Amino acid sequence: MDAISEASVSKAQPAARRGTILVVEDEELMLRLLKRVLSQQDFEVFTAADGEEAIEIYRAHKQEIDVVLLDLGLPKISGVEVFFKMKEENPNVRVVVASGFLEPEAKAEIARAGVSHFFLKPYIFEELIDALRSMIER
Repeated sequence: MDAISEASVSKAQPAARRGTILVVEDEELMLRLLKRVLSQQDFEVFTAADGEEAIEIYRAHKQEIDVVLLDLGLPKISGVEVFFKMKEENPNVRVVVASGFLEPEAKAEIARAGVSHFFLKPYIFEELIDALRSMIER
């Protein structure tokens, strides 16, 4: 096979996705950055900028979404409420919380309900990506 044919074959076969993530983040720049970084790591990415949108997207795509990356400080519906609404939809929903501030009571409440990964902003992308991969692989 010559170089042109090999290039055509590799372009025709997209790389396998490593999983699908719903990123819920109200800061527009952070949302775009997370989408770009995660897409470069071969994740399929849905995005939501507020709690209502997050719930709508999750309801429409819960069979596809492997992990939700959830900010707690969201407009319209808080991240804690979003988590519990998603849990009603799917008791096995996998969530990684990333927030600028974690109230101890809220953290304890969602930890008891099954969230095991918490990241305080600003976070290190490599650690976040490792946590997302580990959630998908289990």
